[in-house]
Amino acid sequence: MSSKLKLGLLWSIIEVVIKRTLDFVVKLILARLLFPEDFGVIGMATVFISFIQVLNDGGMGPAIIQKRNLTQKHLNTVFWTNVFWSLFLYSLLSFGVAPFVSNFYNQPILSKIIPFLSLSILTSALNTVHFALLRRDLKFKQIAIIRNVSSLIGGCYAVYLALFDFGIWALVANEIVACMVSVPLFYNKSRWIPKLQWNSKILKEVVSFGVFVTGTKVIMNIVSNIDYLIIGKWIGAAALGYYTLAFMMTNLVSGQITSMLDTVMFPFYSTIQNDINKLKAYYLKLIGYYALLIYPIMLTLILFAEDLINLFFGEKWGEVVLPLRVLALAVMINVLTSGYNLLFRSTGNPKYEFKIQQITSLAVYLPCILIGVYSYGVVGAATGILLSKIINIFVHLHVLNKYFKIQGFEIFKQVYKIIVLCLVTSVVVLLLRLLRIDNQLIFVVYILTLSISYIKIFKNKLIILLKK
Repeated sequence: MSSKLKLGLLWSIIEVVIKRTLDFVVKLILARLLFPEDFGVIGMATVFISFIQVLNDGGMGPAIIQKRNLTQKHLNTVFWTNVFWSLFLYSLLSFGVAPFVSNFYNQPILSKIIPFLSLSILTSALNTVHFALLRRDLKFKQIAIIRNVSSLIGGCYAVYLALFDFGIWALVANEIVACMVSVPLFYNKSRWIPKLQWNSKILKEVVSFGVFVTGTKVIMNIVSNIDYLIIGKWIGAAALGYYTLAFMMTNLVSGQITSMLDTVMFPFYSTIQNDINKLKAYYLKLIGYYALLIYPIMLTLILFAEDLINLFFGEKWGEVVLPLRVLALAVMINVLTSGYNLLFRSTGNPKYEFKIQQITSLAVYLPCILIGVYSYGVVGAATGILLSKIINIFVHLHVLNKYFKIQGFEIFKQVYKIIVLCLVTSVVVLLLRLLRIDNQLIFVVYILTLSISYIKIFKNKLIILLKK
């Protein structure tokens, strides 16, 4: 493994640990000061804003990273296209979508909140090229510093507003301030200054790659937010608030870990895109690290969800417990083929990724979610996600074997030790509970047992990886 990649992984881990800790502390404080309805209303707005955000990038950031012969014309064309496109999308959201969303959910405040939350679309457009250049050059230290500083400033300002009774606007500030702070920081670190230059041929070239990346992201966004849309409409803001917290807790670490590793591996995969054997080897190692980093955290949420919710968020969030457990199990299932899409994207074949996403999302995920929410509400939505992850595993394994000769047993070899560890630890916890041992003592035994075993496994895999 190259020293640049090792350093990139290290800084990405540092970024995740610091940023996720900051985000958790901020969300913890805000959850104590605010109400489930406030989080639910923000979730309603986020459904539509995140969809527009996907259209905003247009897959141009990944295109910059993947492009071999990158010129200033490419960068300037992408930059100015993004700027003007984002202005159009912001106007559409603020003046067209916001009133519709407000009426759809019967929440008048959404017409005021959405224009402010939509500012992230403008800041994202200003950052796309600069962020892509830093990723392309594997400068993850700079990215980590920028994101953590931005999160710290945004989080502190949000807590300040919540303490002085600004209510839901504290959540709005938490999203927007961090985005705005990041703009000058990215410009300073990337040292790239846009010029008045634009080329239609280059745009067509970039879009030809980005259109499939965007198509995949659009489908992923729709299916990942359909549960929010339905819960908010059919059940209400409070229920969506509970679901949002459950999803946030499972995604707080797992989503950032996968995003962190994917951010590092995509540009690296692109450099070895012509060597399928190397791609396969690194992907299998990556699955092992996904499991090592994510499984213990999800297991903790499953076994001690009720205690953690009461301790950190209070009894008013008690309805989060069951969907939290189900979603944590879904994350553990999803890890087994996580990041498969990067293999297609890095080899210049995003169209395959797009087709697979159509099958797994539209034919599997959507029906599971719709049936789940309609039948059992918030818990049904979580169960629908779990069922869809189980079904999609078989689809992913098929395409991994077909295009990259990666077989299911090879993936299992990377994760079986941590799976056995989780199963044994779970049995120990359940037996101690049957013996009516004090729950605090059980938690101490659990942490000690899991930590000692986990560190031993992790140390061995790390030594092997570094030797290669």
